[in-house]
Amino acid sequence: MSTRIAFTEDQFKPLVAALGNGDETAMVVATSLVGAATTAADSAKAGGHVTLLAQVITQVPKGAYLERGPRGLSISSAGWVPAFRAAVAKGQVPVFVHTHPGGLPEFSQYDDQVDCDLAVAARAFGAPYYAAIVISGTPDHPGVAARLYDLGDTFTPIAPDHTVVDAVRVTGSGLRLYLPTGSTNQHGTIESGEEKVSAFDRQIRMLGQDGDRSLKQVRAAIVGAGGTGSAVGAQIARLGLGEIIVVDDDIVTEPTPTRGHGMTAADLNLPKAEVLGDHLNAIGLGTKITKINKPLHDPDAIAAIAHADVIFSCVDGHGARLILNRWAYAHIAPVIDVAVLITPVETADSNRKVEIEQRVTWVAPGAACLLCRGRVDATLAYAENLDPETRKRLAGEGYVQAAETPRPAVVTLTTSVAALGATEFLLRLTGLGPVDATEMLLRSHLGELRRNARPPRPGCFCTSADFTGRGTRTPYLDLVGAWS
Repeated sequence: MSTRIAFTEDQFKPLVAALGNGDETAMVVATSLVGAATTAADSAKAGGHVTLLAQVITQVPKGAYLERGPRGLSISSAGWVPAFRAAVAKGQVPVFVHTHPGGLPEFSQYDDQVDCDLAVAARAFGAPYYAAIVISGTPDHPGVAARLYDLGDTFTPIAPDHTVVDAVRVTGSGLRLYLPTGSTNQHGTIESGEEKVSAFDRQIRMLGQDGDRSLKQVRAAIVGAGGTGSAVGAQIARLGLGEIIVVDDDIVTEPTPTRGHGMTAADLNLPKAEVLGDHLNAIGLGTKITKINKPLHDPDAIAAIAHADVIFSCVDGHGARLILNRWAYAHIAPVIDVAVLITPVETADSNRKVEIEQRVTWVAPGAACLLCRGRVDATLAYAENLDPETRKRLAGEGYVQAAETPRPAVVTLTTSVAALGATEFLLRLTGLGPVDATEMLLRSHLGELRRNARPPRPGCFCTSADFTGRGTRTPYLDLVGAWS
């Protein structure tokens, strides 16, 4: 079972700041559950991935501490029971977080007993899972350990089994994965003479072992396997990611090989997701490749990307872009929107000119969304998310815009903007690049490259604490009518 607990940067900062208090600090986090059963009765039957998305953080009141010092604490039931009950009443999973200032990211024997008691209580309240997190070290160099208890039918109150959480994901201006101490990933090792040499030796020289270890744990999704999506895939697969999910319901047409990496004229009429996925598999560096030959709104596609740590939006239209725009906040996972717009310009002297705009936008909690920036047309998005027959009928009646004709696309431009997007991901994950700007604009016909940052628009959904971390609900992402 693969597990994640996700926080926004703004949620996580106060937890880390508490390391500066000297004494241990505790809080309860109410989290949305994605990817498993939602009742204790059948949660033991749930397999696959489990992700908990932080929504509400409740500090333990000062008066609820019975004992508190730099090496331990004791809390009365008044310090945690109300928060546990409130979380379960809303269908959320309670997570108990406490700090070990100056210590190691490890659970003590006392923590083991406390978590056993809290897991029993959470199950009695009706929670399907209980999780615990220890944050240690200093505010500047924190360490994190986390574990998850399945409270289903297999749960035993005495010494209950738990799963070590694979990563605690923090998303905001950057992307950080806090991994268990000692976690490794051996894929990408090759034989060279009498010694084993990592295939990733050259990138380790830049990123260090920690940066490379983070890459090996990343689960990335690419939505759109055309010119930009295939170019993104060809690059991030060579970084040695843990998994890449390719989502596209289109097929290879005659123009596709002119810009699609890994696609040839022999692939005509084959699914793009299959062709690109096979190409990425053939690279042979150990990355798991999942191919989804379905539209983004299909339940199988949604399930496949539900636990992605990052999503590359490489789509042409507004419909899928609108969905992914909301996804970044609901699932606390950054979306890197990669786009190219080529506009031929007619001149009075009949000379051919073009305007070339390439864009990479980092969409994540705390940053302006694509709607705030005017990068998505909601009216067009609605039309594109209709089934083809309904759109054709409504277009004929003048209610929506008819399907657009294909826009210009050139391999050098789709590939170069994909490289910018992949690099943006790499630098934000490893902390090696600037994070103040959240959008990069390249106007190639003028030789201009600009970066900008924009705060969220007041009243936009992306500023809502209720929406952030809500995960999968009905109607999905509040997009009524977006699904067939």
